[in-house]
Amino acid sequence: MQKSSLKAFLSFTVKVIVVHLATYILVGAIMSNIIDYSELFQQDIIKDFMRPFDSPHVAIGPYLQIARGLLFAIVLWPIRSVLLEKKRGWLILWTIFVVFGILSTPAAAPCSIEGIIYSKLPLWYHLLGLPEIMVQTLIFSIALILWDKRSLHKAAGEKKQSHPLVTEIVKAGVTACFAYIGYAIGGLLNFALIGAEVDMDTAAGDREHN
Repeated sequence: MQKSSLKAFLSFTVKVIVVHLATYILVGAIMSNIIDYSELFQQDIIKDFMRPFDSPHVAIGPYLQIARGLLFAIVLWPIRSVLLEKKRGWLILWTIFVVFGILSTPAAAPCSIEGIIYSKLPLWYHLLGLPEIMVQTLIFSIALILWDKRSLHKAAGEKKQSHPLVTEIVKAGVTACFAYIGYAIGGLLNFALIGAEVDMDTAAGDREHN
């Protein structure tokens, strides 16, 4: 890979990781306030499939999104020009996510057709998870394509000028994402620790009524 191509790929990768982290954390935080995951993951069948909300694996989850962002960048890089040239490239990208990443996964994953057919997870659980991943991938697709198109246009129109402000904004965005990850994890863990006993009692009460 030539030096210019490598620089372009690294710039694209940073955008993908930043947008993925931001949308993942933002949409996840909103949905965690709407849906009580700590109680949800204690439900019958669900608790055999999902780790407890206060599990250490859940705590490190946001950090591993950097690796997912890198994988996204590697896969999207070969079709980047197609997505940028099309008027609605974001819709093409989102359609790819919806078809191959959500509804038609090869494995029997939650929210997928295979998952509904072959897994024991109840239908309501599949439907409950759809809004979060549909919204997150939609915002990701729109934000990434718009940001990448804008950067490309600026680079073409101001080829001889440097962009220290853009660089600082990107650095600030990356820093903010990592800072918010720590904040989000701390807040969610505190919530789980404080509310764990209440959630379990509530769940036990619901089972007794049933």
